[in-house]
Amino acid sequence: MGDERLREAHLAMFRDGVESFSPAGLEYIQRLLQRVAFQGKGYRDLRAAELFEAFRTATAADFGPFLPETLARFGIRTGADLGRAIFLLAAQGCLTLREGESLEEYAACGDLGGKK
Repeated sequence: MGDERLREAHLAMFRDGVESFSPAGLEYIQRLLQRVAFQGKGYRDLRAAELFEAFRTATAADFGPFLPETLARFGIRTGADLGRAIFLLAAQGCLTLREGESLEEYAACGDLGGKK
């Protein structure tokens, strides 16, 4: 998934007048998905709750005391935000959604933490 698709995903938000996620946040999600879903010979489907926990764990480890500022800069503070970012990436061909995946599954995950 090239940088071009990520740029297109970011531009699509502005065209649609949707709340903005940073390009860095979208790229972080895409790379995290590749790491977490890859299993030797292929990729496995991740449920919303699994991805939410992987994102929470990875961001806490990667950004430590800068987590609140990073999540704010990414524009991703809740499971609902994460779900919207994932669906945006899918709409631009950056990833494939699991069959039956819904935004409600992500919203049910709650807050990512990291608030000041």
